[in-house]
Amino acid sequence: MATVKIEDGTISYEIIGDGGQPWVLTPGGRFSKDTPGLKQLAEALAAQGKQVLIWDRPNTGASDVVFTGTSESEMQADRLAGLLQTLDMA
Repeated sequence: MATVKIEDGTISYEIIGDGGQPWVLTPGGRFSKDTPGLKQLAEALAAQGKQVLIWDRPNTGASDVVFTGTSESEMQADRLAGLLQTLDMA
């Protein structure tokens, strides 16, 4: 499991595939990147030449709990943007 510090919390993520067009898979609800089927979907996309990021949003899975931002959705979008920039996938 890889992690990176983005703003005020640590984000847990995994990259599947070596290059190609970047894709992001975000589990819904309070589910983590370890939700059954998500990694298999990422692997199927990677087999088609994609580079797939699966991640635990703040307040889910192995990522830190974060209470900043005007809304949870905005905070998570900001963390995803920071993660993509940090991983040079933006």
